[in-house]
Amino acid sequence: MDDMQEKEECSDEINLLDYIKILARHKKLIIITVAIAVAAAAIISYLSPKTYEAQALIIPVVQSQEQDGISSVALQFGIMSNQTSNASELISLLQSNILMERVIVKNNLVPVFFGEKAKAKNENEQIWDGIRYLKKTIYKVRDNKKAGIIELSVKFRDPQMSAGILTCILTELTDYMSSEAKRVADTNKKYLESLIDKNSDPLIRQKIYAMIARQIEISMMAEVKENFAFKILDPPRIPDRNIKPQIISNIVFTFMISLLGGICLAFIMEHIESRKNPGKHQEAERSK
Repeated sequence: MDDMQEKEECSDEINLLDYIKILARHKKLIIITVAIAVAAAAIISYLSPKTYEAQALIIPVVQSQEQDGISSVALQFGIMSNQTSNASELISLLQSNILMERVIVKNNLVPVFFGEKAKAKNENEQIWDGIRYLKKTIYKVRDNKKAGIIELSVKFRDPQMSAGILTCILTELTDYMSSEAKRVADTNKKYLESLIDKNSDPLIRQKIYAMIARQIEISMMAEVKENFAFKILDPPRIPDRNIKPQIISNIVFTFMISLLGGICLAFIMEHIESRKNPGKHQEAERSK
C-alpha cells in the first residue's frame, strides 16, 4: 500500500516536472507573447481618447405637514396638486425626453456631440439623435434610496464640457419645475377665486382664502427657484482626472491574460512538435 502511494506521488512529481520543462523549452514564445500584448495594450490605452466624469448629488425638498393639510383640503375642491416632488418624480423628469430636448436645444449640443456629421440630418433627427446619445451614452441617473439622494453623472471626452452639460441639466430641471409649479398655482388660484362667490359658508370661504394664499406662496417660491423642489448637495465640478482609459489596470489585466495565453500556446506548440517529430519526443522522454 505504501509502495503504491509512493509511486503515485513520484508520478505527480514527474508530471509537474514535465510541465515545467515544456514551459522552459518555450519560454521565449511566452515572453514574446506577453511582451507584444502588454506593449500593444499600453500603446492603445495611451492613444485612446480620454473620458472624464462630472458628478452631482441632489435631494428632494420635503413637504411640511402644514402643506400636506392644505393639499388634502384642496383635493376636496378638485384642485390640481402642486406639492413638491419626491425622488421618483424628480428621476422621471431627469430622464424625460422633454428635459433632454430643452438641454440640447438651449445649449446647442448637437454639434458638440456629433460635429459635422449632424449637418446631414434635419432638425428633428438631430434632436432625437442627441436625446438618445445623452440618455444612453453619457448621462446617468441613480436613485440612492438608502441615503435618500439622487446621483447624477455625465461622462464626456472634455472635462469642462462634462461639468457644463450636467450644470445645464440641473438648470433646466429647476426652470422647468419652477415654471410648471407657477402655472399650476396660477390656474388653481383662478379656480379658487371663482369659488368664493359660489359659497356663502364662512368656514368654507376661510378655507378657500387659505388655499389661495398657499397658491400665491407657491407661485412666489417658484419665482425664486433656488431650493424650490430640490437641493443641490454637491454641485458639478470640473473633473481633474480621467476615468478612462485606466492604463495601469489595462496593462495588468493584459499581462495576466497574455501570460495565460502564452502558457496555453506553449503546450499547443509542444503538442504540434511531438506529432511532427515523434521519435525526437520519445528520445527526450527516455532521457528524462
